[in-house]
Amino acid sequence: MTPTAGKHRNSAIRWDFMSHGIAHGFLSLTIFGLMYFLLVLLGLNLHEHKEELTFLWPSAGLLLMALLLAPLRNWIWILLVQVSIEISVGAVHAEHFILLRYGLFALANSIDAMVGAWVVSRIIAAEPIPRARNVLLFIAAAAIGAASSAVLGAFAITHGASGAAYLREWQLWWAGNWLGSICIAPVVMFWAVRWRAREFSVPLASSVGVLLTGVALMSTAIWVFSTPPGGITTILDMPFILLALVIVAAFRMPPRWSTSFTAATAVLVAYFSSRGLGPFAGDPDPFVRVGATQLYLATLVVVNFLLAVVLFEKRSAIQLLRTSDERYRNFIEHSSEAVWRIELAQPMDPALPVDEQIAWLQSHASVAESNLTYLRLNRQMGVPDTDARLWRADVPWSAIFIQHLGAASRHDYSMDGLQFTIPGAGKQFTFVTGFRGVIAQGKLLRIWGVARDITDLTELNEQLRQKQDRLKLYARELVGAEERARRATAVDLHDGIGQQLVGLAMTLDVAASRAAPEVRLLLGEATSTVREVQSIAQRVIADLSPPGLYELGLEPALKWLSIYMRGKDDLQVQLRVSASDAAIELELRVLVFKVIRELLRNVVKHSGVHSAIVTVTCTPQELRIVVEDQGVGFEWQLSLFEPRGHGFGLWSVADRVREAAGEMSVDTGPGRGCRVTVLFPLGRTALRAPRQDARYGTP
Repeated sequence: MTPTAGKHRNSAIRWDFMSHGIAHGFLSLTIFGLMYFLLVLLGLNLHEHKEELTFLWPSAGLLLMALLLAPLRNWIWILLVQVSIEISVGAVHAEHFILLRYGLFALANSIDAMVGAWVVSRIIAAEPIPRARNVLLFIAAAAIGAASSAVLGAFAITHGASGAAYLREWQLWWAGNWLGSICIAPVVMFWAVRWRAREFSVPLASSVGVLLTGVALMSTAIWVFSTPPGGITTILDMPFILLALVIVAAFRMPPRWSTSFTAATAVLVAYFSSRGLGPFAGDPDPFVRVGATQLYLATLVVVNFLLAVVLFEKRSAIQLLRTSDERYRNFIEHSSEAVWRIELAQPMDPALPVDEQIAWLQSHASVAESNLTYLRLNRQMGVPDTDARLWRADVPWSAIFIQHLGAASRHDYSMDGLQFTIPGAGKQFTFVTGFRGVIAQGKLLRIWGVARDITDLTELNEQLRQKQDRLKLYARELVGAEERARRATAVDLHDGIGQQLVGLAMTLDVAASRAAPEVRLLLGEATSTVREVQSIAQRVIADLSPPGLYELGLEPALKWLSIYMRGKDDLQVQLRVSASDAAIELELRVLVFKVIRELLRNVVKHSGVHSAIVTVTCTPQELRIVVEDQGVGFEWQLSLFEPRGHGFGLWSVADRVREAAGEMSVDTGPGRGCRVTVLFPLGRTALRAPRQDARYGTP
């Protein structure tokens, strides 16, 4: 666990003691107060003299971690306990107790923890895996907090003791508090992880091994530092022996135990040094003597802390790799898709010609890894399991890749959507496969392959296509029947009702010429009504079956349409037709007429102008229709997302054009008119294409 474990954002080991009630909060503060009291007493006993600064102030580490683990709203309670304990212990311990002086000492220690906790929360980001760089950031944050507190602590010392130098006292205060933070904070941190987030902690492999290593570490500390100055006689008496054991402890113990024994060792070293013992106690200058001891302690603690986190990071990374590998293998093995990995014994140059690449694969490629589905696929093709690791070009999934090897080499040997079939029990099985190449230093190293059985999907798609074709056929027949019925109805109206109305009008005219004057007026009104009905019938006949479309051709019908819309809708249509009716079959001719009529109706309804241009051109390959106006235009892209209306409209025009194997494009925009271009292929493609769609009903 990194120093980020103590951050407020890490809810796993968060110490929000006030969130569980007053009783729980009081108990938590009591436990903290007892531990802090013992560490303060310990720190006061690490002086060279009773009123001088300590070698090590261990309570600084506990206070720093308490603030790191607790939310900001709980800081006031922790700091109240800390200040109360330090002033109370100072009152009992000091020979000449001065409340202001010890109050400044306690305040300086509060500043140490608050600044350190604030800096840690700002410069260290929470990460699931511990990082060694966070240890260095934590040490730096603790140093900043200790330096901030030393400003006030050194001031209190120099104004309470004669002859004390401010800079010297500042350095001693800073070193003592900083050592206390980096000595005790890791212990609190790792044990908090053990108690509150066991999934992040390292299990204890051997309690006997931990005990023996800890005893050896502390025994060596006592052996080396309990001797008087100048008492070193063998190499085992040298201080570096203790450093070597600290390194061994970091490797042999879980982090919580190695940091605990290292902290205990540091306390022992500081204790003996404060009594004038150990290899650093011989220097007559107390400042040099204390500084050398503190530097040695910093080396012990920092080395152990770094090693503990680095080793924990390594263990966590290995565990993550194992978990990831286990998940990967379970996922691959139980996948319904065939997955395999092709390794090349010798990397291949993608610049080789395709034939040489195929030969290279034959010589150097092999299936290094695969799942059970891939093995079943091999068995289905008659490939025995003993040959499953061979890269065979005769199996369909390899053959399809070789077939597209030239294109794959231009895309880093990655291809998707390739299909192949293999024979099965009474039917063909269809698979879709994809490949991913791995290229390093310009050479192909391996290829991943995945194949999925899409037989059921293919069969469903084929059934759907057949039903769609059947529906399109029904629609064409229905529309054709509708068109024939409309034409027959128009003929019946023209030859039946139309002729009868003409005869009736003529009869009324004769009767009116022979009738009495008083009756003649009534007959004239009847004649006028009959002629209006006759006009309405002619319009209905024209809508049902445009005059001349079937008998004369497309151009005469369009000319009639332009005259009709000029009279009915006040739309001036400029007509440009250069198409031979011989090249356009009747059904397409009828569709073109209806498309142009609907587009002109849209001009009348939406353009805001009274003129339009219709251009019809024909080549042996296609028929082109262009309808354009200079009206207000519209936002065609937005209209794509609007719901379709129930009329013909542009949506219906586009659908009908598509059903006839044609294409429609719209060039428009607000304020720049509209230009609709429709293209129909001529020849066999057009004859095979559906002409109408029953969904649209009457135009």
